[in-house]
Amino acid sequence: MINKGVTIIICTFNGENRLESTIKHIAEQIVSPRIKWEVILADNGSNDNTKKVALENWNKYNSNDIPFCILEETKPGKLYALQAAVSQANYECLIICDDDNWLANDYVSKAFKLLETHRNVAAAGGLGIPVSDSIFPDWFSDYHYAYAVGPQSVKKGIIKSRGILWGAGLVTRKSIYLNMYKQYQSFLPESKLNILSAEDTEYCIRLQLKGYDLYYDPSLIFHHFIPSFKLSTEFRDNKLLKGFKDSQEILSKYYAAMRAYKKTKGRWDIKLGLLLIAPINYIFSFSKRRAEKAKNTLYHLLPFEINTDSVSKRIKSFVKNR
Repeated sequence: MINKGVTIIICTFNGENRLESTIKHIAEQIVSPRIKWEVILADNGSNDNTKKVALENWNKYNSNDIPFCILEETKPGKLYALQAAVSQANYECLIICDDDNWLANDYVSKAFKLLETHRNVAAAGGLGIPVSDSIFPDWFSDYHYAYAVGPQSVKKGIIKSRGILWGAGLVTRKSIYLNMYKQYQSFLPESKLNILSAEDTEYCIRLQLKGYDLYYDPSLIFHHFIPSFKLSTEFRDNKLLKGFKDSQEILSKYYAAMRAYKKTKGRWDIKLGLLLIAPINYIFSFSKRRAEKAKNTLYHLLPFEINTDSVSKRIKSFVKNR
């Protein structure tokens, strides 16, 4: 039995210089006494004073005796820190707060109410507002999505099929999160590249493949602090954008499943079109990536098995498994 309430999870690595403001905004939450809540700091192998700074600041700012727990996950990667914290959470409603996110003081209350009101919503995201210690470059508005700021949908409500929510400020349900990985652990670690930061995308795709809704609420507001060194074109291109590109090694296989199962749901015309076009694209494509996309899509559309990779096979099994 998972208790009704809210657990805020902060995943951090060497966050001593970022945590003060993050913790201050959490401690300033205005929450009804009827809503139980707690905070878990998942320290992902820090070698600085993260734990000391976190405790000192929580004790300084918190005056409501809200539980604050620190757990250590030494295996590198936010994915592992997050999953360790989710397993330990006492409450059903989870808020994933990065160590540079500053939650508005009504975030806990609104997140709890949102999940209580919308029962088929498995995850929700809010509006990220960028803040920095320097001036934002002219190009920033064109790449705001890479920094998890700005609106996540054109309007409030259920986001369109195949939409994705950021991990920053993500609201979800513990029972559903655990169920998404109960039989099939994340496939991201199987990549030769370091793409563990794409855990939010994989999670959102799994939710949609299982028929759950994703929700966007712009009244869920958080500020995302972006230091000056992250506002260079070098960091943008070689870290953020490269990470998105690298993650396609695994995520592209999920997107093929999304095309086959979500895009064609209730649309035999679209399914028939894909069945006709996919083989042509696979045979005659000059692009290896496009050919693989066609083959993976076809794999999920056909009623019989064809030769494919291990990840695609397990994604299909994940979808079919009840």
